[in-house]
This record gives sequence, structure tokens and C-alpha cells, in this order.
Amino acid sequence: MPHKRNPEICERICGLARIVRSLVLPAMENVVTWHERDLTQSSAERFVFPEACILIDYLLDMMTSVIGSLHINEKRMLENTQLTQGRAMSEAVMMALARKGTNRQEAHELLRKLTIESETKKKPFKEILLNDKFVCNRLTEAEIDEALNPKNYLGTAIKQAEEIARKKD
Repeated sequence: MPHKRNPEICERICGLARIVRSLVLPAMENVVTWHERDLTQSSAERFVFPEACILIDYLLDMMTSVIGSLHINEKRMLENTQLTQGRAMSEAVMMALARKGTNRQEAHELLRKLTIESETKKKPFKEILLNDKFVCNRLTEAEIDEALNPKNYLGTAIKQAEEIARKKD
């Protein structure tokens, strides 16, 4: 795919990660012994441990290079969050309704219909929500805004990124 940058490195990482995962099986089989530890474990371990360590070191080195050369286009990422005009946040609205006492399945069905309406009419999801009496009787505009805020889905990502940045220095 011409639009990708360095796909072969990531493809190599994915492929070799499969090999590392495949080394887990003989290691797990080494746990079970018939009576006492015998040479069946050590013969497998002489291969599995060095191979896994070498591959993991290589994978970490390649992944460090990939992450170090990432180009982040924050403007484009923000534009991408708006492609669905807020519909991608329908789950958060559903959960907000459920917290207010609405049956989760009923909220799910309502939000499914409202997201379809937003897409069909090519209107922002917030506008559709504000025009729905059921939603407006249960959620304030501020609560709708809060539910539609994609930053609520970041979780610990910011903290993790900051920790990695500190370790890099």
C-alpha cells in the first residue's frame, strides 16, 4: 500500500511476534512432568529461552525505531474524530442514559435509531440528541456535551505517554 510508511518493519514485527508466541507452547509443556524433572524440559529450554530472548530483543529494537520515527498529525487526528459527527460517542450517551435510570437495552435501541437518523440526515449527532424529547428529559445539554467528548476515552494514555517520554530522556 503506497500510503503506508515503513510497513515492512511492522509486518516483520507481527510475523516474528507469532514465532515468539509459538515458543510459549513448549515452555508450558515443560511445566508438566511425569515424575521428576528430566531431560525433556532442558532440551526444550536450551532452544526456547535463548530464541525467545533474542527475538524479543530484536522486536523491541525494531518497535523502538518505529515509535521513534512516528509522525503525529494532531490536526488530522482531530478531524478524524469528527468524521462521524459525534456518532462514535453514542455508547457514552447510552451509558449516561443508563446512569439516569433508563433501561440499557432501551437506551441502546434509541441511540441506534438516533445515530442512523444523524447519518441519514447528515446532521451532527448532538443536534439530533437535543431534538429528541426522551434524551432531553433525562440529560442536560452539558451532560450530552460531556458524553460526546472523545477525551473521556483516553483513559491512562496521557499518563503512559508522559512516563515513556520521561524514560526516554
